[in-house]
Amino acid sequence: MKNTFYLIAAILGLCIGSCNNQATSNDSNLIETSSTANYPLGKGEEPILTFEHETWNFGTMSEGEVVEHDFSFTNTGKKPLLISDVQATCGCTIPEWPREPIRAGQGGVIKIRFNSAGKHESINKDVTIFSNANPIKKQLTFTAFVNKKTEGK
Repeated sequence: MKNTFYLIAAILGLCIGSCNNQATSNDSNLIETSSTANYPLGKGEEPILTFEHETWNFGTMSEGEVVEHDFSFTNTGKKPLLISDVQATCGCTIPEWPREPIRAGQGGVIKIRFNSAGKHESINKDVTIFSNANPIKKQLTFTAFVNKKTEGK
């Protein structure tokens, strides 16, 4: 009985070990482990996160208005891009980003949603992207002018 238990444990260990070492795809361009996602792959080989524009002006809006903007990007590098996190400077800004790897030459969108409630006058906010690209950290900026809500409206 004891030997049977050890035999089953050894077989399970081999199965689990071999499953964890297999790539999720035969495509050599896919990122094989999450541990490499936050580190550049080497000069000339890493993904490059290239945006159509890195700043956006929402213009003038009324306090309490919610606006959105899509920052379009392309991976202009040679390896797949993985965005690990996108952080806004405050809770009034909510970012959304692709969670799957973006192949070389492919694109995607980082959507930001800004809620102007409780804000007024000139607004300047940053959104920071963390990825395995070169550079590892990239910043997007947006501005707006928020007219203060008047009483009774």
